[in-house]
Amino acid sequence: MRIWGGLVAAATLAACAGLTAPAQAYGRDGHRIVCDLAYRYLSDEARTEVDRLIALDDEFDHFRDACSWADQVRGTTHRHTAPWHYINQTRDDPHIDPEDCAEDGCVTSAIDLHAGLFADRSRSDEERLEALKFLAHWMGDVHQPLHVSIEGDRGGNDIPVLWRGERFTNLHRVWDSEIILDHMGEEWPWAPEGERWSYLADALAAEIPLGGVDVYAPLDAIGWAQESHDIVRSRGFAYYWADAEQTIEPGDAYYRRALRISRDQLKQGGVRLAGLLNQLVEERAVAARTGGAPAASGALD
Repeated sequence: MRIWGGLVAAATLAACAGLTAPAQAYGRDGHRIVCDLAYRYLSDEARTEVDRLIALDDEFDHFRDACSWADQVRGTTHRHTAPWHYINQTRDDPHIDPEDCAEDGCVTSAIDLHAGLFADRSRSDEERLEALKFLAHWMGDVHQPLHVSIEGDRGGNDIPVLWRGERFTNLHRVWDSEIILDHMGEEWPWAPEGERWSYLADALAAEIPLGGVDVYAPLDAIGWAQESHDIVRSRGFAYYWADAEQTIEPGDAYYRRALRISRDQLKQGGVRLAGLLNQLVEERAVAARTGGAPAASGALD
C-alpha cells in the first residue's frame, strides 16, 4: 500500500496550525535526524540501493552520517555549491518561483539537479553516491525555514538574539541548532550529548502516522520551499520586521511555538526525502526494464 507525501504532510503539520507556519541547516544533529527518519521509511528497493551506494563511500558507514557532508565540502572541494544551501526572496515578493534562484544556483535548483543525477541510469555509482549525499542534505536545508529567507541579512545570521534570556546568538543559529539542542537537553538530560539526536528521532518517528505503508513523494522543490518561506513571514516567527541593529529576545513562549515547528519540519523533511528516494528508485527500475528514462517525478525535466 502507498501513501503520498502530501497526506503525511497534512497529518504531521497539524500540531503547528496555531502558527502560520548561510549556515548548517539544523546543524549536524538535524541533518542526521532527517536522514535517519528517511531511512526508516525507504522501500525495500530504495533501502537496498542507498545501502549499496553508501558502502562505496570511504568516509561514511551509514546514510544518516553522510547527510552533513555537503556542509563539509562547501568551503573546500565544492566551493561552487555554497549558494545551493538556500534561496532568498525580496521583501515585497512572498512567492517562490524558479526565477528567484540566483545565477549560481540555489537550494531548489540543487534539489532538482541531484534528484535527476541520482535517477540517471547513465551516471556512474560514484556520481550517484555524491548526488545522494547532496540531495539528502538539500532536503534538510529546504525544511529549515531560514534557508528560504528574505535577502539582506544572510538568512537571519545578521539578526542578533538573546536566546531565552540566557545566551547571545543569532536568529539563524536559533533555528539551526538552539531550539533542538535545548529540547534534547531538557528531554533527555541523562543521555550523552552525542546520542541525544537518536532519542529525538525515535520520538518523532512515533508521531508519524504511516503505519508501515510505503510513502512516495513526487519532486516539488518549489512547493517545499514555499512552505518554509510562509513560515518565516508569519508574525509569530519574529523575522519579517527584524532589524540587525536591534537584539531580539525570544522567551519561552516563542521557544514552545518554534519547537513545534522544528519538530514538524524535521518530520516533513524525513518523510519527503524517503518518499522522493522511493519514487526515484522505482522510476529508475521501470526505466531499466523498458529502456526509457525516468521522468514521472519531474526530476529530469
